[in-house]
Amino acid sequence: GCIPALLQIPIFFALYSFFNSSVALRGESFLWAKDLSTYDVIAKLPFTVPLGFGDHISLFTITAVITSFLISLYNMNMTPDQNNPMLKYMPYIFPVILLVFFNRLPSALTWYYTVSNVITLALQWVIQNYIIDHDKIVAQLAENRTKPKAKSKWASKLEEMQATQKRMQDMQKKGK
Repeated sequence: GCIPALLQIPIFFALYSFFNSSVALRGESFLWAKDLSTYDVIAKLPFTVPLGFGDHISLFTITAVITSFLISLYNMNMTPDQNNPMLKYMPYIFPVILLVFFNRLPSALTWYYTVSNVITLALQWVIQNYIIDHDKIVAQLAENRTKPKAKSKWASKLEEMQATQKRMQDMQKKGK
């Protein structure tokens, strides 16, 4: 489950460095952002929040956090209950972490992340509702449960070795 996220990290760092240093984005406005190479400010705070959050609130960051939260909730509802208390809180913890770290990122990068999240959410919804036939999968699982399980070669060899060991132990006991 984490591998796709890990594969995105180098791309995310490359985009961060591109959006920070791109001369073409400096001074370019988009929607409410006046400069895509720096963070957008919708509210200026009278104090500075520690941990790198800064003294402002960025609307592109809020949209990225909300879409990330929606993806987390959607994924949590699609996975079976695992009774792990930490997994229950992850959809709430991860967006807060994103809010702290993304607030000072360039607005073009947080807009990219928002659009990426919206596309991901749309794709997941389409796949779950139109591509995957849940009834067919449940029927296949029920059919597979009724079939006897075939033993692997490794399991057969292991049983054979255990039987041989048992015979050797029995022969040693009879010899005494």
